[in-house]
Amino acid sequence: MAGRIPLVLLACGSFNPITHQHMRLFELARDHMHQTGVYRVVAGIVSPVGDDYGKQGLVASKHRLAMARLALQSSDWVSVDDWESQQADWTETVVTMRYHYNRIAAQYHNSKNLPTSSDAPQLKLLCGADFMDTFKVPDLWRDDHVEEVVGRFGLVCVSRGSLQPDRAIHESDLLSRHQQNVFLVREWVHNEISATEVRRALRRGQSVKYLLPDSVIDYIKEHNLYTHNSETKNKDSSDDVITWRDIASKFAMMARNSRGGETVSITEKNKEFTSNRIKMPVVAILSEQTHSSVECLKMTADYNGYWKMISNENFEEYLKALDVNVAIRKIATLLKPDKDITQNGDHFIIKTLSTFRNYNMDFVVGEEFEEDLSGVDDRKCMTTITWDGDKLVCVQKGEIEGRGWTHWIERDELHLVGQFSCISFVMWYSLPGMIVLHRAATYQK
Repeated sequence: MAGRIPLVLLACGSFNPITHQHMRLFELARDHMHQTGVYRVVAGIVSPVGDDYGKQGLVASKHRLAMARLALQSSDWVSVDDWESQQADWTETVVTMRYHYNRIAAQYHNSKNLPTSSDAPQLKLLCGADFMDTFKVPDLWRDDHVEEVVGRFGLVCVSRGSLQPDRAIHESDLLSRHQQNVFLVREWVHNEISATEVRRALRRGQSVKYLLPDSVIDYIKEHNLYTHNSETKNKDSSDDVITWRDIASKFAMMARNSRGGETVSITEKNKEFTSNRIKMPVVAILSEQTHSSVECLKMTADYNGYWKMISNENFEEYLKALDVNVAIRKIATLLKPDKDITQNGDHFIIKTLSTFRNYNMDFVVGEEFEEDLSGVDDRKCMTTITWDGDKLVCVQKGEIEGRGWTHWIERDELHLVGQFSCISFVMWYSLPGMIVLHRAATYQK
């Protein structure tokens, strides 16, 4: 591979715990980059987040580092770095990339074996396809950070299942401008291991053999990790994605209303907000006169994502109650439609996709609209969807009464309960990359 550009792959995340899937991403990415004929992968870096990340169930970084090192002890090119995990505060991805780029460049420039400065390795961020969807969330990323991560460094994105990272590129002018620096890797041998589901299995005393390296399983047992008690750590931290503009606008309005229209200053505090996908700063509204502060600790849930159905219960009985003909009922119960949800504040576009029929909903929470249910039972109704905490509650009024549904997210699963009269059905969805080890539900027939 003489003459090729040396390349280092960096993967950031909680690695809570590290799984075979995490390690497999490196192998897939290296093969792909070698096949370009341009790059020579010289190293891989696993960079676990620090303890201040605050995600529910996150065990101490010393354990996550130790497990990662055990898992990768057989690798001759991927190593574990503790810089990010040792920082006092949560570190943004772009900051971590800058650190590693500068460190690698300094090492190679000081090397006697380096003929020219042009031989210094490039650094690219290794990620899963779901990471690409975070760029579509309004105000979640600063444009200059996206520009630096994608334009200056670059992404190597491993796609699995039905996720479509190329669509995220197409829908973003900024990503499209740098698409030559985004490398999409397709995983044809499906590996749907999820650290979330691994932790759930461990809490329930179920086997995780072949999901994790044996050395990691032994370490978990030795240190009694991932118990019911450990999962309650940071439980009060919200799992929702928020943006600083959302918080600022809401609390500025609250402050003006409470003080008769008097304006307040908006200051970004050195505090943070925890998300199961992204961690963002919490914005505090500070009164210029009293210096009192009000902090946003909870926002509405983030439903953005491409959700794949795991299973459903009692759906045929529900369709039968709606007088859907038997042929359609049989087809519907055999299908596992996906849900592609785009959320911008209270504006939702929910696409239900299947090989038989697609159904789209475009609505604003709290605003009544006419819904055409031709994709379900060929009726029309007046529909209103409202927030109940973090749940979306739908009431459908029309030819038949007592009809509606409720959506909510619990951990990394999307739940849907539909109801007509006394008949209910239940559906579960998961983001690709999750595995399901146990499922139990109660519904009213």
